Amino acid sequence: AMFHTVQRRKDGSLYPVEVHLQLLKAQGEEAYLALIINLTERRAMEQELREREGVLSAITDSVHDAIIMIDKRGRVVFWNPATEQLLGYAPAEILGQDLHQLFLLNRELRQKHEQAFRQFQATGQGSLMGKNTELKCRRKDGQEIYVEVSLSAVRIKDDWHAVGILRDISERKKMEDQLYRLSITAPLTEVYNRRYFSNKLNEEIERTRRTGRTFSLVMLDLDHFKSVNDRFGHAVGDSVLKTIASAIRSRIRTTDILARWGGEEFTILLPETQENKAACLAEELRTNI
Repeated sequence: AMFHTVQRRKDGSLYPVEVHLQLLKAQGEEAYLALIINLTERRAMEQELREREGVLSAITDSVHDAIIMIDKRGRVVFWNPATEQLLGYAPAEILGQDLHQLFLLNRELRQKHEQAFRQFQATGQGSLMGKNTELKCRRKDGQEIYVEVSLSAVRIKDDWHAVGILRDISERKKMEDQLYRLSITAPLTEVYNRRYFSNKLNEEIERTRRTGRTFSLVMLDLDHFKSVNDRFGHAVGDSVLKTIASAIRSRIRTTDILARWGGEEFTILLPETQENKAACLAEELRTNI
């Protein structure tokens, strides 16, 4: 039999013990053997462990960052309240599930991710460890958001586990996209600016040198535009420019690139387009305008 109790020292103090009691029989005699283990140190260690776990739980439950732990199979083993708030899944819905299904990766990224995870399974190392990675994932409600993931590795029971800290960067990505659009567009007409167009033109020239495929350019210059500004004012002139840019944009393909080249000059880059088709488009635009 085994039981826990307390024993009293000579000085009257008590200490916890674990008692293992065994009945022994020999030559018709019976005797009891008691093995008594002092639990003072073990209890102190257990108390310290509980306190550390309490502190860790308080931290992970109160932080605003989402914290996730997955095992070497990619299954979720830890999911704090901030993760539930970020992604919408309660722990009971996600624990034991494959975390990778939440991330929206294109084919190239998925191959790199799978390769990095196989390396992590074997060594606890990988190209994603110790780095911040931006990924797109889908919440429970179907909303797609961008997150920044910081990964680290911890070894538990001889198996590697990955701990990820996730932050929602959707607003930051939106702002970055807006700033990028502003940097490549002309403010008034909302078509591409001359610098962006020049970069795309150089890319198309290099592609043509490599592949031999054809592209065309169309340039448009509005006749007598100065007289519009002089007679009706710059507000009307701006309206004319915006209307013309919109008319051109509604006619060309999504792969074509329309830019404002100068004051009343526009240019269009037409990939995979022969000269005769470009000339037909230019004449159609001229007639419509």
